[in-house]
Amino acid sequence: MIFESPRWLFALLALPIIAAAEMWLTSRDRDRLARLVARPLWGRVVRRPHERWRWIRLSLLLLGAAGVIVALARPQWGIVREKIEREGVDVVLALDTSASMATPDVAPNRFFLARQALLQLMTRLEGDRFALVAFEGEAYPLAPLTLDADAVGLFLETAEPGIVPAPGTSLGVGLAKGLDAFVDKERRNKVLVLVSDGENLEGGIDDAVQQAKDAGIVVHTVGVGTEAGQPVPAFDAEGRQTGYKRDASGQPVVSRLNTATLEAIAEGTGGRFFRLTPSDTSLGALASVIEGMERRALAREWSYRRRERYQGPLAFGLACLAGALLLPFPRLRRESAEPVGRLAARVTAVMATTTLLGAAIPSHAQTTAGTPAPTDTLPAPPAAQAPPDATEGGGALDEVLLRPRRLTERGRQEYESGNHPQALEAFEGAARARPEDPAVRFNMADGLYKNGRYDEAATLFRSLGRDATAPFAPAARFNLGNSLYQKQDYKGAIQAYRDALRVAPNDEDTRRNLELALRQLKEQEEQQKRQQEQQQKQDQEKQQQKDQQGQDQQQPPEEQKAQQQKQNEQTGQQPQQGQRPQTPEEKEDQRFREQTGMPKERAMQLLDALEENEKVEQKRLLAEQRAKKKTGKDW
Repeated sequence: MIFESPRWLFALLALPIIAAAEMWLTSRDRDRLARLVARPLWGRVVRRPHERWRWIRLSLLLLGAAGVIVALARPQWGIVREKIEREGVDVVLALDTSASMATPDVAPNRFFLARQALLQLMTRLEGDRFALVAFEGEAYPLAPLTLDADAVGLFLETAEPGIVPAPGTSLGVGLAKGLDAFVDKERRNKVLVLVSDGENLEGGIDDAVQQAKDAGIVVHTVGVGTEAGQPVPAFDAEGRQTGYKRDASGQPVVSRLNTATLEAIAEGTGGRFFRLTPSDTSLGALASVIEGMERRALAREWSYRRRERYQGPLAFGLACLAGALLLPFPRLRRESAEPVGRLAARVTAVMATTTLLGAAIPSHAQTTAGTPAPTDTLPAPPAAQAPPDATEGGGALDEVLLRPRRLTERGRQEYESGNHPQALEAFEGAARARPEDPAVRFNMADGLYKNGRYDEAATLFRSLGRDATAPFAPAARFNLGNSLYQKQDYKGAIQAYRDALRVAPNDEDTRRNLELALRQLKEQEEQQKRQQEQQQKQDQEKQQQKDQQGQDQQQPPEEQKAQQQKQNEQTGQQPQQGQRPQTPEEKEDQRFREQTGMPKERAMQLLDALEENEKVEQKRLLAEQRAKKKTGKDW
């Protein structure tokens, strides 16, 4: 048996404390009563249940609390087998890899934008099946329909213009090959995404569009490029640009985006046309259209998890608590002069007192001698305060208007209690509701700082303190300095503190932190200087050793041996002694050298060179195949 939330079990430690407190209260009540009434007269004078009912109720309360605590810890044992169906849409990505896609009329070029857009689309449509088809004069499937989007992304990242042996551009061939990638002909939730510049040099589009329409496949087209266009670059086998593609008359070929062709393909199949630009490569509109389609089961698999067993302890705990509230029974309760819930009220009072005492302890930032502390106060400007017509806890109007006060208050409570991750989560929720509210952004920046995310905190503090007249400028600049200080960017921290002093010249904390940053910067520069001197000294020693080795190689072996013996006598050490033991890496390199006759680093360089040569050879063979199949327009 294991517990999913074992931290709840620590609450069991409070039960003996409650039992001891009740025993002390009982003893005190017994002594105080004995001062007024003699013990032999208690049965006649005192009208209340027998004292044993008090201990029975206490036992039931403790057992009930223990059962509820164990249930909250979520005990688990045994295995549950569940059937899971993955639902989604079949999406085939047909990517134009012709030479015209390398045209740089959109930075850096058309193919780069198309590839990035498809990678983002697959990330957005998580759970769908994808296939990848590359087409030029011919079309080749690079990846079949699969739920492994990472594998499709790997093929997509390795694709480049000219990967298909047959040059040219045939949208009809690409469409036909993309339609063949759908394995289940009966399914209706199928989408083909065609990404191209719209140039079609081969024809055959109408037949492919009719085939898609008959199969019930929706084709969405994505155009990349500009209507003005640019000349199509030409590359050699090694990937270096050698000029531009030229037509039969010797003029440079200018490739332009043909939106009419792409729109006609989309309209013929009930799809839509989308445009890619350098400023927006997300294809969010296309993803929304695909997400709105009917989703079917793509795969069925079995999942195994531990069985939850909290029901037993929870039922036991609730039964014990109910028994404690019902005892003593009604017949005895008429004779009682004491309320039944006295024990529960006392326990509640003790717990409430403990909570109030804990809340009365203030939370202050700890400032060491060498580390500045951030501004812990979370200001509440008018924009974050409740309006006069709102209730203290916020109401329906507060939620409708997306006022983040409730989340901000919860974040402040978590912040003051030291639970900074939960505080940051609350502040981020408030920031999503009011992204332009400076108070909310300041709170989120402070939460980022407390969670050690200094880069993000510095970005927010910098934006809040840019305007010197803003109400948060002094605190934002001060906290910007603290964030940069934590990153050991002492120069930036010094500048931030000085900017803070310009708007708040009398702030003692800023002056103190500025002094600390100046001191740390000086120590950092001195340490860098010492490291440079030490590095120069090591370089000089290495150079002297190389010079000495060069001289030793020129000397006869007898003289080298005598010189080595003389050096050992001068240093007072025996031969083969005082040598540094080899590290595991050095031992591995020595063993590799003995087996292969060369250092490991040299072998890795040779492997890299062979791999690069293989890539060059593959590109050369591909260029030869494309040259054989070249019949005219090869862009």
